[in-house]
Amino acid sequence: MSLLNLNTIPSMNTSTNQIVSELYEPALSNASSYDRGVGYFTSNWLKMAAQGLGVFAKNNGKVRFIVSPYMSAEDWAALAQGEEAKSDPNLLRALASTINDLPKSLEEQTLSVMAWMVADGLLDFRIAIPADQLDGDFHDKFGVFQDREGNQIGFHGSQNDSAKAYRNYESISIFYSWVDDRERKRVEFLKSRFDKLWNNSDPNIRIFPIPDAIRKKLAKFTGKSSRPYPNPKPLNKWRHQKEALEVFLEKQGGILEMATGTGKTRTALSIQKELFSRGLIDTAVITMSGDDLLSQWYKQLLEGFEFSIFRHYGGKKEGDDFFAAKGKKILLVSRHQIHNLIPYLSDTGMPKSLIICDEVHRFGSPSMIRELTGYISRFGFRLGLSATPEREYDEFGNDFIESEIGPVIFTFTLEQAIERGILCEFDYLPLTYTLSEDDRADIKKAFAKHYAKKAAGEPASEEVLYRDIAKVRKTSLTKIEPFKELVKSNLNVLDRSLLFVETADFGLSVQAVLMEAKIPYHTYFQNDHKDNLQRFAQGGLDCLLSCHKLSEGIDIQSVGTIVLFASSRAKLETVQRLGRCLRIDPLNPQKRALVVDFIEANPEDGSADADRRDWFLALASKCISSIA
Repeated sequence: MSLLNLNTIPSMNTSTNQIVSELYEPALSNASSYDRGVGYFTSNWLKMAAQGLGVFAKNNGKVRFIVSPYMSAEDWAALAQGEEAKSDPNLLRALASTINDLPKSLEEQTLSVMAWMVADGLLDFRIAIPADQLDGDFHDKFGVFQDREGNQIGFHGSQNDSAKAYRNYESISIFYSWVDDRERKRVEFLKSRFDKLWNNSDPNIRIFPIPDAIRKKLAKFTGKSSRPYPNPKPLNKWRHQKEALEVFLEKQGGILEMATGTGKTRTALSIQKELFSRGLIDTAVITMSGDDLLSQWYKQLLEGFEFSIFRHYGGKKEGDDFFAAKGKKILLVSRHQIHNLIPYLSDTGMPKSLIICDEVHRFGSPSMIRELTGYISRFGFRLGLSATPEREYDEFGNDFIESEIGPVIFTFTLEQAIERGILCEFDYLPLTYTLSEDDRADIKKAFAKHYAKKAAGEPASEEVLYRDIAKVRKTSLTKIEPFKELVKSNLNVLDRSLLFVETADFGLSVQAVLMEAKIPYHTYFQNDHKDNLQRFAQGGLDCLLSCHKLSEGIDIQSVGTIVLFASSRAKLETVQRLGRCLRIDPLNPQKRALVVDFIEANPEDGSADADRRDWFLALASKCISSIA
């Protein structure tokens, strides 16, 4: 199944080509995804493309449409002014009329394909409504096919997806990503434009999901017939854990790069259990930072292992007991304590010992290099775990991790986890802010200080300069007003939310907004009691405000929203924080997370905001809502 099987025809028109049979049907039959922005869409197009859609559904392909609904000029004008288009009665009436018309306009088989594809999450629609500087229709016409190998076909032209469009004289231009660099860039532009629209990031187009009432009405058609294609339930979505285990047993050392929430801990425990059961090890040392995370590991070890488990972190000092114990044994030790223990492990026992370094990127710090060089590599089996193992801008740290533990031997990404349904879908909401005059003055001072040091011949690190500038942006109080407006317009936006700020002082300004809105919250800063985390986890608080303490490891499935007042240039921290809200919640099967971010408008110097926004938008584009 590859788009490379298609002929690379540069253009088609309805006078000389059968566009459905020459492009749509073969492309759908070979694609894994299809994104289409179109001015007008009718179910008659589905009827004409039914053959390709049937194969597409069988292959578990996913379709996304951005469309304009059929509405009168008066209704359209009213809808464009409305704040809640998804519940606007004019839109509901127009869409309901289209749905009611389906049995008459579609053959039973085609109607069944459409209804079942929506129900299975393979087909999704969003409504486009011009706003602000635009007051006409959404009248664009373009699309992108993509196969599982990443090959893409993009097209644009005058043609709507309606029966009438194929009776008009219409034409489209077509581009193929594998032909040359120019064609590839054209396809990438079309894909980027679609994703920007889909994620509601174009300021002049408002995008709304199909209302639930319409989805449920369409779903009723699935009751008229059985699914007309094989059930698209994926293979075991957790199969990557077994794959990772098999790779590690072969390599015996290395790093599993697995997205947060995809089962790093479970995979590591499976590896450990397999090594113990095969008699390959009789000792395991598990190390990481944070008492909360170590306690989570301890709880899971108690459930899966019957032999001696010792703790050396927090108030527990069981290292001596671990050394004295005979037989199979496990030691849980904090990263900051491990250098006091592992030098005393017997050389004779090292070939049958395993070390697990969770959040392995932390082991490349200068202190870890100084204290642990030559000690981790003594273990016969060495396992590193991280969603982001690469230490950005730190060649020495990365070299140390690879030499002591090993390279990355297995990767399972956020994109894969979202597409496989392991992590929940999310929406991305960027809020724009502008630096104040005081902020700009502070940035100028940072530059002046840096160049003054250089002129004086003193050490002047570029890294320190960028860190100082970043802190100005992270603590800009101009972010408070757009946040306040967001909370004011939607009080529910902070239900089950984590708010990340740079400093406790900046957090005071955020707390003022929360108190004014009467949102139950608490802080969870460095000196705050961990009972605050427990209260939040158990639902006693709607909102938790933190600096860096929650970026790694903690698993609270009900978290629905994260607000990123402060984001690091390094992707590591952003990925970790995103992982806090993407966990599947068994108590809320319809959970869809929200990421609220702050993007500086028109930065004068290099800002990481635009890169982070583009990364989030690309990731959010993997999300296709399915019906309940």
